[in-house]
Amino acid sequence: MVTLFALVVLVTLWLARYAAGRVKVTSLLAAVPGPSYPLPLIGHLIYMFGPMDGILDRGIRLYRTYGPGPIKFWIGEWPSVQIMRPEDIEPVLNSQKEVEKPDLIYKPVRAFFGDGLITLNGDAWFKHRRALTPAFHFSVLERYAGIFTRRAAAFADLLLAEVPADKTVNIMKFHSAFVTETIMETAFGMPPASRASSVQNKEMSDLVRATEDAFGVIVHRIFHPWLLIDALFKLSHSGRVNQRAEAIITRHAKAVIAQKKLELQQRRAAGDDDDAPDADEDAGVRKKYTFLDMALGGKSDVLSDAEILEEVRTLIAVQQTSASTLSFIMVMLALNPEVQQRARAEVREVDAIEGLHPLDRLKRLKYVERVIKETMRLYPITAIFSRKLKDEVHLPGHTLPAGVLATMFIYMTHRDDRHWPDPERFDPDRFLPDNCVGRHPYAYVPFSAGPRNCIGQRYAMLQMKAVVAAVVAKCVVLPGRGLESRDKIRLNMDTFLYIKGGFNVRLKPVGGGLFE
Repeated sequence: MVTLFALVVLVTLWLARYAAGRVKVTSLLAAVPGPSYPLPLIGHLIYMFGPMDGILDRGIRLYRTYGPGPIKFWIGEWPSVQIMRPEDIEPVLNSQKEVEKPDLIYKPVRAFFGDGLITLNGDAWFKHRRALTPAFHFSVLERYAGIFTRRAAAFADLLLAEVPADKTVNIMKFHSAFVTETIMETAFGMPPASRASSVQNKEMSDLVRATEDAFGVIVHRIFHPWLLIDALFKLSHSGRVNQRAEAIITRHAKAVIAQKKLELQQRRAAGDDDDAPDADEDAGVRKKYTFLDMALGGKSDVLSDAEILEEVRTLIAVQQTSASTLSFIMVMLALNPEVQQRARAEVREVDAIEGLHPLDRLKRLKYVERVIKETMRLYPITAIFSRKLKDEVHLPGHTLPAGVLATMFIYMTHRDDRHWPDPERFDPDRFLPDNCVGRHPYAYVPFSAGPRNCIGQRYAMLQMKAVVAAVVAKCVVLPGRGLESRDKIRLNMDTFLYIKGGFNVRLKPVGGGLFE
């Protein structure tokens, strides 16, 4: 009887505390515009119900109804505030305290990615960030420039060899394989030739497909809250898809680690010097500079074997962000032939300079870089960032209470006409230095910003510049079937942004045609 009474008291106290917290949050959010009367259990998710391929459109509709300032939105029983304006985003992303990613959003991500840098919080996140930072230091990226350049040139040749002239192709599948192969060579020190060539293509195809499947499951789970219950998720079709995808990427990551451990053992047995140059002299990469060499080669004891596995899985999976961005860039080049020709002219001008180091060459491609930036403004791959607030955060005109999910709708931030006149127009020269003067620093955040910014953003930019330069030098990119004009682009968003129906383009060799 005493035990039962104590249990009743504890439950009552917990409910009272929960109710008091709920009242405080509701009171602080009362002045924030947004849908009224959240429903029990589902909150305002009714506004997001519908086909999964319409999530982005429904988010934009919510913005146009209640924005451009903060918008309150209950996700089930969890209070969230959607923010879009740079002046509202800055206090959240720039805070040294507000670095926690909400479990509501990132639990589905963790089910596939595991406990890697993207999903971790607190001391664990800091530990992993510290361990990974040396692998993406600029001095290391400098050594990757040769790999990017060499592989990009081979990639352009591959496109011309495998894509019949004037045939529509979804370019995303080529980019997905390319970026995955490249991370194998750069971060893991394993060029394609060092892996079993007989199964290489099927391996890559299975890996890319598994990643795409898992990304679709993540958003499906977020907008179907009952699937956040692990037991129900595992019994669902989505759960089975995620389980298959996780098994494929884990098997691949384990094989990469095992092969790298064997290679390190063989090198030690042969008395190899860690400082000796890699066989790939034109890349200038020394073996010890790859993430796996540092993690497994005794240079760092920061991460356990299990943690290294999680980071290898994460590094493989997140390459799809670069693949998607490259695919958007190719579509923009196809739809803007004058931009494509200007980029091609810049590449030819730079390539006429003899003796340039690969990194110096990539640095000189200023217009190509602006093309990439403008594409990422219009089509930020991660269109939404989220943080769970530890403390109250003061925005201009509003106070966000602790415990609230701050959801930053970057897709609309990049269309704020105060900073981007005629925001839907594709204009790389928005990023000329003179045109950037006076622009809010948080008006453009494709790689996030602040303490939890993307650790691989410089890696991604160098790689994308190398690919764009190689492709426009050798190929003319033309609109594909169904994407003959900008107004035919239909966007969708699961974990990342993409084009419904594929990134359809056509290719032909450079050589005397119009706009060449």
